[in-house]
Amino acid sequence: MQLKRPILVGGLGLSASLWLLNIVGHSPVGHALGDGSALMGAIALGAGVWFFKQAKGAPLTVEPPLALQTVDKLAVEKVITDVETTLATLIEELPEDAQVNKNLSIWAQVEDQKLAITQVLAGANRESLSIAVVGNKSTGKSEIVSCLSTQWQPSHKQVIDITEIAEVETLLSTETDTDADIVLFVTAGDLTQSELKRIQTLLQAGYRTHIAFNKQDQLIPADRQSVLQRIQTRVEDLGIGVSAIAANPSPIKVRRHHEDGTVQEYTEQPDAQLTSLTDRLTHLTENEAQQLVLTTTLRQAKALKTQTQQILNEQRRERAMPIVEQMQWIAAGSAFASPLPSLDLLASTAINAQLIVDLGSVYGQTFSLQQGKKAASTLAELLVKLGLVELSTQAFGSLLKTHAATYVAGGALQGVSAAYLTRTVGLSLVEFFEEQSYLPVKQQKFAFSEMGGRLQTIFKATKQGLSLQTFVQQALSHLPVAEKTAAA
Repeated sequence: MQLKRPILVGGLGLSASLWLLNIVGHSPVGHALGDGSALMGAIALGAGVWFFKQAKGAPLTVEPPLALQTVDKLAVEKVITDVETTLATLIEELPEDAQVNKNLSIWAQVEDQKLAITQVLAGANRESLSIAVVGNKSTGKSEIVSCLSTQWQPSHKQVIDITEIAEVETLLSTETDTDADIVLFVTAGDLTQSELKRIQTLLQAGYRTHIAFNKQDQLIPADRQSVLQRIQTRVEDLGIGVSAIAANPSPIKVRRHHEDGTVQEYTEQPDAQLTSLTDRLTHLTENEAQQLVLTTTLRQAKALKTQTQQILNEQRRERAMPIVEQMQWIAAGSAFASPLPSLDLLASTAINAQLIVDLGSVYGQTFSLQQGKKAASTLAELLVKLGLVELSTQAFGSLLKTHAATYVAGGALQGVSAAYLTRTVGLSLVEFFEEQSYLPVKQQKFAFSEMGGRLQTIFKATKQGLSLQTFVQQALSHLPVAEKTAAA
């Protein structure tokens, strides 16, 4: 019969063999390892060699912002093909009972995704554009929307309709905002760092963006030109333009002298100064309408791809969590039964290696047995360096003192801590694999040595969200001594 988990069986078997040899005093491996420091060194060396090789791989390729790329229908169709492939994978990976039960909610999600595919493809041929106006408060967004809606007369050369010009407060936070073909980012002065970051985010998300420097009339001419130049300098590398406007100019005082010598003073409301902006919008709608539509369509297709992958990841997580829980209890029993730290470490490494291979398989990633072992060694080293082993021991030490019989047995603390650390590693791997799944294959980077921050975050989050007392009870129920104590 073929072993389904050779790393786990082999690792735990070797751990048990070393234990027995050490007991009779004839273990050359036990003498060589001493207190376990040699094993730790070997683990670190092996991991270092592996990740040095990984670092020599192809560099990460960063795509330019979607809004600055030339888009064609083939690009849209390619992403849609990826969506269909992901959807097919989702259906293929469903359990047998879910395959036949069409009343499950997952099938409604599948149908929604298929409908969305049809809608996105149809959108590539539309003959209308929409404009979103965004920016900080008190920058004059409402006035700009009003002026453009009532005063901007599109050119007779324009063959595409402007269906909507709307102020949007929460762009990028709701699905309905993804329909804007042009984004006018309004500022009333030099760009702040937060505004510049927001503009960069819009570009990266795929929004064709143009800056409207509003309320320029409130500055003296010299300052007005200076601010405009600073804004242009800040965004010149982003490939977007700037229009200086005054959608609602400040009233000006007028003094009129009459023939009878009297002087009349009153205020007059100047016309809106939008020429530079409307000229730019006219140029875009006349010459780049199709490109604007395709860019929006591609952005929607990519959003659909992400959404479909998220649904797939949710299904995969349902399969991944039982694996994590199974491994954490195996780790608890193994650590409880291991009398020496070096053997405990060996068993934990074997368990984590099998965890990497099994979870990788769930998320469509294939790791060889050797890769799994080396990656697990690296994670074990990170747990020690980050102090998570010590923190785990401290957290459960006081709780276990209340279980006198179990605590005296000697292995309960190691068992519970091992289970908790294995759960931390498992949850970190699930999150890690999910994050990688959203990237193109060429950009996926399985650098387990960089998971230190993730391990710390998951460790703290798990500690806050999980009742440690409840976890202790669950762990003890998986230890032989707990069963004996309960029976007594």
